[in-house]
Amino acid sequence: MYKLLTIISLCFLTQITYAGHHESGHIKKGAVIGYEISEDGEKLDIVAGDPSLVKIWVDYVEAHNQRDLEAIDKTNADDIVGKAPNGVIVNGSAEHIAFLKNWFETSNPSWEFVYAMANDVPQADGSIHHWVTSSYKVTDTINGKEVVARESFDVRIENSKIKEIIVASRQVLSE
Repeated sequence: MYKLLTIISLCFLTQITYAGHHESGHIKKGAVIGYEISEDGEKLDIVAGDPSLVKIWVDYVEAHNQRDLEAIDKTNADDIVGKAPNGVIVNGSAEHIAFLKNWFETSNPSWEFVYAMANDVPQADGSIHHWVTSSYKVTDTINGKEVVARESFDVRIENSKIKEIIVASRQVLSE
């Protein structure tokens, strides 16, 4: 009887310990996952963000694959800022759409999803910057040759609109 009671007690304690330390495989919202240093040198926490923002970004990139400039413009904030890996900065939705229109007419870019994650950065003033960090395999035609790159995007989303896009790129060379 004593052994049975001990085994049942151990099983019960194991269950309590397991349930208390696992969140069904997900990071709790608000869990600190890193930090950034603000322009004025302040250390700001990065916390797990709202995954629904990932869908906004994925749909936005798919609109690029579909050449749907209307959907892109509709999702852009009026004051969107885009920062390309070559140093080009695009300011405002109208300038962004003109840039894309020219790119689509002179090349054939396509984006293939690799990963994305949502994260938030609470600011000192109490506001929160909502970001999606993602990676895509980008295939483009440059000077008549197909070029493949892995691109990382940091995208700030505000009120369900794309506010800022920062792109880093690494060309994928065949071995």
